[in-house]
Amino acid sequence: MKRTNYIIANWKMNGTEKSISVIKSIQKYVLRKRISVSKIVICPPFTILGSFIKKTHKTISFGAQDTHYEDLGAFTGSISSLMLKSLGVKYVIVGHSERRQYQNESVSELSKKINSTLSKNLKVIFCIGEKFNEINKRSSILKKQLSSLPKKFSNKNIIIAYEPVWAIGTGKTPTLKQINNIHKTIRKMIHRKIGKEALKISIIYGGSVNSNNSKDILALSDVDGALVG
Repeated sequence: MKRTNYIIANWKMNGTEKSISVIKSIQKYVLRKRISVSKIVICPPFTILGSFIKKTHKTISFGAQDTHYEDLGAFTGSISSLMLKSLGVKYVIVGHSERRQYQNESVSELSKKINSTLSKNLKVIFCIGEKFNEINKRSSILKKQLSSLPKKFSNKNIIIAYEPVWAIGTGKTPTLKQINNIHKTIRKMIHRKIGKEALKISIIYGGSVNSNNSKDILALSDVDGALVG
């Protein structure tokens, strides 16, 4: 079954207003090459999201790196999905391993973030993945992480990003066969949850994706794009 392919760039805590030149270069490349196979989503810091959205052609979509589960309130330093939608954001990353690690985000908290984001008709990029010392129990770890998802969802509102934590920024990656098989396993887990709709869900790969390995990774039958950054 044909699924939507995504190239998603997570800028993390990098970029300023001057970085619009990078966006413009990507935009020109996409328009010149007429790239239509993949949807391109860029997730810069909150501080430049609104400005970039106003200055960029619709060939590129924008996402946020996180959200709070409440719309408004006394949550210093937080930004809600309601606020993100007002900026023109279309996607929100939820559950990135760095957020899980440094902010101790739990299954229940992530579930609330997902539900809040979906209620604003924004698309969730939901990150899952095991640490190096969890490789032998990968399936149970991924199953637990996937439990944050609602009982019903579809390819219209959820993208799954598999990022083995031990591969992020290390230059290490699973073998191509391992990546494809893990994606198949994730799809089976989702199938138990939502049935045949799982065949339509885009499952993308992240974790030391670079110019040397991206072509081979993106060619895998069960990989529907990449989360880079």
